[in-house]
Amino acid sequence: MNILKSTFMILLLCLNILSCEETKMDAYVPPPSNSDDEKAEGDVSPLFNADESQWPREASELTSDFTNFPSSSDVNNYINTSVSSPSPPCPSNGQNNITLITSPGVGLDNEVNFAAQGARRLLASFYQSCKAIDITVDSRTPSLKGITKAKIIDGQRGVSGGYLRKVINKSLLVKSHKILSKLDKDPEYPGPECKDATERPPIYGYGSRAFPNRSGTVKIFKKGGGVARTSQNASGIDCSAFIATALGSQGLKVSTSSGPFTANTTRSFHGQLSKSNSCLKKAIVTPEDIIRAGDMLNVAGSHIIMIDQVGKDPLGIEKYAAIGSCTAINPAEFNFTYIHSGSIKGSYGPSRVKANMHRSGTMWNNLRQIAVKMCQKKIENNSVKTPTASLAGISSKFSLIRHQSSNPACLSDKRIKIEGEDCINKCENIKQDV
Repeated sequence: MNILKSTFMILLLCLNILSCEETKMDAYVPPPSNSDDEKAEGDVSPLFNADESQWPREASELTSDFTNFPSSSDVNNYINTSVSSPSPPCPSNGQNNITLITSPGVGLDNEVNFAAQGARRLLASFYQSCKAIDITVDSRTPSLKGITKAKIIDGQRGVSGGYLRKVINKSLLVKSHKILSKLDKDPEYPGPECKDATERPPIYGYGSRAFPNRSGTVKIFKKGGGVARTSQNASGIDCSAFIATALGSQGLKVSTSSGPFTANTTRSFHGQLSKSNSCLKKAIVTPEDIIRAGDMLNVAGSHIIMIDQVGKDPLGIEKYAAIGSCTAINPAEFNFTYIHSGSIKGSYGPSRVKANMHRSGTMWNNLRQIAVKMCQKKIENNSVKTPTASLAGISSKFSLIRHQSSNPACLSDKRIKIEGEDCINKCENIKQDV
């Protein structure tokens, strides 16, 4: 009887342990990577190591006034050999002088918001509408129609071996586009001083770069090297050019020795992090403070985005720390939005996106890994500030980047102007608390 009683008690204890374990969720196992999450072309340009003083000469060799994008072969050579973080684009010898406009209020607001405001300003400028900021792409958004992609289109090769895009049916593209379709039905669109974005739809174009001309304006309504020359009209821009322009529009310098605009790739953004005079640093985080509006997620050789709005418990740390299941954190539950130009949903290009539409990929798996580690620290009641650069298990290509806006040397009193921004300068949702 004693043996049976002991056996029964052991069985009850085991069942109790199992029932307790059931409150913990299974560890998250990422699904196979979706190529739509990150651009498939990659970025084969080297980490920038060119002499910054060579920027004006190199750029002027490509196009004398920075307004016309050079040929695909020129861009290919430029990205592979010449992309660097430039010194101020007004050389001391007076050649190729660029007129920049004063940047109002730089350094007066929350330091993490200026970059996000720059991304919003650029996004609204592409669509020539304040409404574009409030529309988000998510998992339910249908893929675009009327666009095709290939590495060679009508004899033209994609930049650095990447894909070219071609708009083959502009009407179908507009109708299938979440933003453009609404604007097309708006009787008040386009407004005064505004262009009609449905006539030149913004799309993702790998290798479509943007530079300021002599008046200090970045011309965004052009195809660039990532859109086929035979394509119907489109405004192409790639991910790193989008972020570079967003920063420049706010006078946010990439290094203390640079001007308000730098033309970096994902690799050269990554390379900036190791420079002593860099204004970009890998973020220092706590379980309560990991991502902020204006932070950038970058995968060298792949993709870069700008975090826009951060919701409650944005990475699920509070939820999963409470039940002791940090490894169950899932990117599909991330609660924040970002702005970028990317290849998702059929080359949507400039767009505001809900992060929880992603399931896997280098960017999202690494951000999840940071969240897991911070969740574990929260369980340990450890709120010590942790440099993300010190975290084990994070890919060397991935960075959570924060602009050092609190450093006056990282702020320029000038900024570049975005073509068409006069149309959206009064948008209240550009400067709202992001």
